[in-house]
Amino acid sequence: MNAMLESFHQPKSAKINKLKTLYRAIQKNGPIKAETLMLQTNTTHATCARLLDELQKNNLVSVKSSTVSTGGRKPNLYQITPDAAYLIGIEVTALYSTISLLDLHLSIKQQAKIKTAHFTSIYDTLDFIITETKKLVTTANLSFTSIIGTGLSIDDYFDSFDHKKNDLTTEIKTLEAYIEAQLPSKVTIGSGVNFAALAEYRLNYGASSRRFLFSTSDMELRSCTLTHGGTPLSSNGMSFTFGHTIIDSQGPVCSCGAKGCLRTFSSLPAIKAAIIQRVNAGETSQLSEVVSSIEEIDFFDILSASENGDTLCKNVLEEAAYYYGIALSNQILVYQPDTVVCGGTLIPKSSFFEVVQRTIAERLAPFSGISTNVYPAKDSYDIVSQGAGGIVLEKLLRS
Repeated sequence: MNAMLESFHQPKSAKINKLKTLYRAIQKNGPIKAETLMLQTNTTHATCARLLDELQKNNLVSVKSSTVSTGGRKPNLYQITPDAAYLIGIEVTALYSTISLLDLHLSIKQQAKIKTAHFTSIYDTLDFIITETKKLVTTANLSFTSIIGTGLSIDDYFDSFDHKKNDLTTEIKTLEAYIEAQLPSKVTIGSGVNFAALAEYRLNYGASSRRFLFSTSDMELRSCTLTHGGTPLSSNGMSFTFGHTIIDSQGPVCSCGAKGCLRTFSSLPAIKAAIIQRVNAGETSQLSEVVSSIEEIDFFDILSASENGDTLCKNVLEEAAYYYGIALSNQILVYQPDTVVCGGTLIPKSSFFEVVQRTIAERLAPFSGISTNVYPAKDSYDIVSQGAGGIVLEKLLRS
């Protein structure tokens, strides 16, 4: 690994802290002028110049001329060198998993998507992931000495974890140690929604947002927040609690025991259950022609039918989107973010996002003092693995 990046792992010293602070400011806001860096990091001109020179000599930072001139010489802009080292980001799910080799801009340099549905234990899954990760690094003609670390998301495992009987923090440390014993890399395990939020923010909204809310709609409904570009605020194993926001106190009974939780209206399993119930009650759907029994439908069938104009599927999805929008509105009223990004399987499908966006706008209309922009996720398929790698760099620079 780059010698200076390696020194960032070492015990704190005043000089290392100053270098990390300056590097992180460039990573977060670059390309950036030296004058702006001085203000953001509270350093003098001489100190900032000396630190920038050291970062440049160690190939961590490069400089380019601004394309904008205010008269006279164009100012230099500083940016991190993306290939000074690499990151590995992994998203593990019960069906498919993604392993991404990333540069320091979180751009994907090499990637593997693999089936993991046939594994019955987390350790069997991890063994396979470890083998495939080693292959990916070799294929890229790299060694693990150039890798800062590995981030790994295992939300499906978190969701099934018995928090009453076991301590999740201890379990995470056990799993990290298990991987590190076979993979020559520092490992960080965390929640996929946290990782996705970090990557969306870093790649698309870091320059404009100070209060950022990210949410996903899939098998579970998750959310987390970032303030001033900090670490995502959602406890590992608890990101699914957004789905337990009560929308209708007289609604269906949820698995948690409460009535009317968001997940009973807007999760993929709830959408499937609603369609089966309505077809059995006599409503017509293209789905009846796809399967011999309506109970056999899967989520792909539902989303395909909706895209093909199936009225029942479209109506159920739009109803799910409405309740999802109500739940997000409640979060906006409390947290008052300037930016909300919606990700997950459902957001790109049919009119789901449009209904969510319209519902939020209608709910917030009486509150003119709240200014919140709502967007669909830009990189929904790889964003978790990108964020998993991103959290590794985040930890290094914040340690």
